[in-house]
Amino acid sequence: MGRGKLYYGWVIVVVAFFSMAFWMGIRSSFSVFYAHLVDEMGWSRAQAVLAQSLGFVMYMVSVPFIGGFIDRFGPRKVILPGVLLTGLGLMFCASIRGLFSLYTFYGVMVGLGISFISIVSYSSVLAHWFDKKRGLASGIASSGMGVGTYLLVRLSEQLISNFGWRWAFWGLGVLTLLVLLPVNGFFLKHKPIEVGSGPYRVTGQEASVINGKQSKKVLSLLLTRSFVMCVLFASFALLAIHIVLVHNVRILMDRGIPMVKAASAFAMVGLLSSGFRVFWGWLSDKIGRKLAYTFGSFFLLVSTLFLFTVTPQREFLLHLFVWTFSAGWAVTAPSFMAVLADLFKGERFGMIYGFFESFMYALSIVGVWLVGMIYDLTKTYWPHVFMILTLSIFLSTLLIWFVNKGSQTLHRMV
Repeated sequence: MGRGKLYYGWVIVVVAFFSMAFWMGIRSSFSVFYAHLVDEMGWSRAQAVLAQSLGFVMYMVSVPFIGGFIDRFGPRKVILPGVLLTGLGLMFCASIRGLFSLYTFYGVMVGLGISFISIVSYSSVLAHWFDKKRGLASGIASSGMGVGTYLLVRLSEQLISNFGWRWAFWGLGVLTLLVLLPVNGFFLKHKPIEVGSGPYRVTGQEASVINGKQSKKVLSLLLTRSFVMCVLFASFALLAIHIVLVHNVRILMDRGIPMVKAASAFAMVGLLSSGFRVFWGWLSDKIGRKLAYTFGSFFLLVSTLFLFTVTPQREFLLHLFVWTFSAGWAVTAPSFMAVLADLFKGERFGMIYGFFESFMYALSIVGVWLVGMIYDLTKTYWPHVFMILTLSIFLSTLLIWFVNKGSQTLHRMV
């Protein structure tokens, strides 16, 4: 790489940014469509939300295979069909007439399609482009998740208000195809050798730790202590995040905050988290993954206290919740991406990361449902849900320190 010449890996980061913006934006925008579907079609909330649950199941089942296919066939041959499936699925949603079509078009087609443009696909690719500055690259790429959440949720609201939910689905599908097909088709490359370059390198000691992992079989890697600890620390973090993401508006309303203000706060979380993701990724390159993650987890822990103490008379706590939760949520994605790549980068990394994502989502699905059950039984989120959140965050922060204990790989990557 010559002096002054743009390293092509940063182009890959931009591709990942746009793609993950659509991944998380499409997933988050369902909450907007969901309210209108319930009102117009006369379905119960449980019936309508099952479409989103089907999408999560499709994600859990498919991502190990998607990662493996990327390892074997390269990203464009795998991701482009996924983009096409996503766009067509959203357009077909405009013709929904009953629950079966909702589950088929949104739950299965869109749920499977966006799995191809998820963090798994681009973590698999970015691992080949960055050893040095891996945290920063992961932070910039994953910041698209927050931007996409903010922009596509707002866009969906505007399209539904002006044209109705059917045309909104159709428009979102067309936009997905118009943006992601050319971005991934023309600019996405699998490895630096395709452009006559190489990755940012790590030092010899760190490289030996990574390369020592590459010779192992995938199944044996999944049984190592490091992989199990990675799954556990990420699972508890994601449990806390998803509980707040799903229930925060309802919690705030129960504490006297108007729905419009609570929803606006949620939208701002998505936008603010983007900047924090870049910051945490950069910081993890400087001081190490574990220490940066610990600092971020502190903000996540504090945010739960603000969430459960805000009142109309203490509305400043709502702003503190937005900022601290944005900071805490933001540390997760770049940490997951960088830590796994530090440990397991190799020819089968896509499949490894796919299994990682699939395993860690299981606890969240159960936990979010359990919190709903707790509320149904007790008619309150306090103190049981607060205790679940604090315990999950504490365990996540503790467990990351047991990932690859004794190795220098996660302590400082520069």
